[in-house]
Amino acid sequence: MAGNSRERGQSVASRLLRVLDAFSVARPELSLADISRTTGLPPATLYRLLRELTDHGAIQRTSTGRYAVGLRLWEIGSLAPAVSRLDEVAIPYMADLYEATHGTLHLAVPLGTEALCVAAISGHPPVQPALPTGARVPLESPGVGRVLLAYAPPDVLAEVFAGGGSPYRIRQELVEIRRRGVAVTSAGSRPFSAAAPLVGPQGAVLAAVSVAVRTFSDSPLLIRLVRNAALGISRELGTSTDVAVRSAASGSRR
Repeated sequence: MAGNSRERGQSVASRLLRVLDAFSVARPELSLADISRTTGLPPATLYRLLRELTDHGAIQRTSTGRYAVGLRLWEIGSLAPAVSRLDEVAIPYMADLYEATHGTLHLAVPLGTEALCVAAISGHPPVQPALPTGARVPLESPGVGRVLLAYAPPDVLAEVFAGGGSPYRIRQELVEIRRRGVAVTSAGSRPFSAAAPLVGPQGAVLAAVSVAVRTFSDSPLLIRLVRNAALGISRELGTSTDVAVRSAASGSRR
């Protein structure tokens, strides 16, 4: 009888989601055995689920017979208001920022204890490899990750700090990020980078934008450029510069 295996108690939806969660930027193509190993689902059950997902277009077979995310899933994901609206507003500002700096740019949104890259522009000449769309980095990471961490809710901060590291040093840095409204790499670090938060209509930080350059003779100008780009995007997302500044200022008093 169906449901009498080790999957008992799991809904079909939860198993389908486990299958989709097996894929990542680092693992875009997987064999049946790979997915079974990752999800813990037996091959027979997995085969049925993959057939349904393939028929729907959420999963596709590659030329090598492996599985990959299908176009239908990408199409649905692109409809997410937070991402579609963000892309629409941010890309022109990122293009202008690239023209002014020729740096590597990233746009990311918070996803738990990670930052999810939703757009990137590679620098010229290459400064650092641009993250592919859909890549995730820890919030402790410099740039967009550290900015999003500075405005993260208490439960996310607690989870991040529970992982070790130097909580006191990082907390002091987060206070400084909220005070200045921008995260900057240390003076002796190369490439030099600056990142700033994007503030939504209710004053919440929705995302972050960053630029990294190999050399830049005027660091204050670079900081001003990325901050202005972030404020411009924030305005178009439905908030005024004043709200964005007040949000950053209030965060420094937390």
